[in-house]
Amino acid sequence: MIDSTYFQDTFSALVKSLYYERGRGAYFRAAMVGRDYIDRTEIRGDTSEEVIENCVKFLVENDITEKVVYKKDKSDTFFTFEIKGCVHLPIEERLKEQGVPAFVCPPINIILHKIRQLIGLAVEIADITVNQEEGTCIVRVVIFKQQ
Repeated sequence: MIDSTYFQDTFSALVKSLYYERGRGAYFRAAMVGRDYIDRTEIRGDTSEEVIENCVKFLVENDITEKVVYKKDKSDTFFTFEIKGCVHLPIEERLKEQGVPAFVCPPINIILHKIRQLIGLAVEIADITVNQEEGTCIVRVVIFKQQ
C-alpha cells in the first residue's frame, strides 16, 4: 500500500492550485469533489435526515471519518455538522500553513450530493471551521427547496 503522504501531497497541491487560480470562486467549483466515490454505492433515503444517516454510516465504515454528528435549526434549513477524525485533516493543516482557507470538504460534499440527488433539494456549504487541536471540523450547510 502506498504511503498516505502521497495522497496528502497530491490532494493539497490540487486544492491550493484551485484556490490560487479562482480565489473564493473555488468554493463553488469544489462542491463536487468526492461525489464520484459515493456514486459507486447504493445510498438510500426519503428525507434529508435518512440520507445523512446513511452517508455518515458509509463514511465511518470506510474510514473516511471517525464520527459525524449533526443538528438542524428550527427552520429545517440550516444544518451544522461536526466531523471528528477525518482523513482530510492533515491536508487542511498543510493548506492552512500555506495560507489557504478551508473550503473543500469531501465528506460533506458526499452527503450534500446524495441529498440533492435523492431528495431534489438545493444544498450549499456555508462555512467550514477546522480545529486541528481537537481533530474536528465544523461545517455549516444550507439545505432548501428550489424555487
